[in-house]
Amino acid sequence: MANYEVLWLKGTDQVSQAAGVAARALRDNPSTVAVSSDRLVRLEMMHGTFTAMLSGARVAGVRRGKFVLGVAGAVPPGACIDAMLPPEVRTLDVPGPEATDADRFLHLGSILAANDLLESHWHVGPVGVEPGFQGMGMGRAAMELLCDEFDQHRRLAWLETDKPENVRFYGGLGFEVVEEIPLLSARNWFMRREAR
Repeated sequence: MANYEVLWLKGTDQVSQAAGVAARALRDNPSTVAVSSDRLVRLEMMHGTFTAMLSGARVAGVRRGKFVLGVAGAVPPGACIDAMLPPEVRTLDVPGPEATDADRFLHLGSILAANDLLESHWHVGPVGVEPGFQGMGMGRAAMELLCDEFDQHRRLAWLETDKPENVRFYGGLGFEVVEEIPLLSARNWFMRREAR
């Protein structure tokens, strides 16, 4: 990763770039595809959600020059997805065939909120690398910076992922699978990491 800088992202411009990177990176993940078949709708939903999440998050990033290429965010205790959802959305029924993309997106959020860890924790996400730059170690570098801070401050971390290869990736960083559930037409793994 020569010429790449691993750093804490700050300021509106860097956070906006990070949200864009994460939205593009996660646009075609299984649970996102289960929400909508329209790639642009998925991109818009992810970008709006990640912009809101990252504005109050601790954000590790990988940058080359002025361009953010990798991101790993974590929101502090009390700022998880359940805090972002209105109470009436937290218990949505499984959407039927007539459901809109927005209905499925809110249902996805309600399932994630219902399975959130009850203990005080830092909720990791989004984590992503700009398509075309994946597989170069940027995601690991951003996550290692985040995990080092978790360890330094003795922070419990929690995340969810919908890809088996991500389970292996996060496992290599000390996360352990706590639960696996169906999520729309995808699977989801909830993972926990104790400070080392």
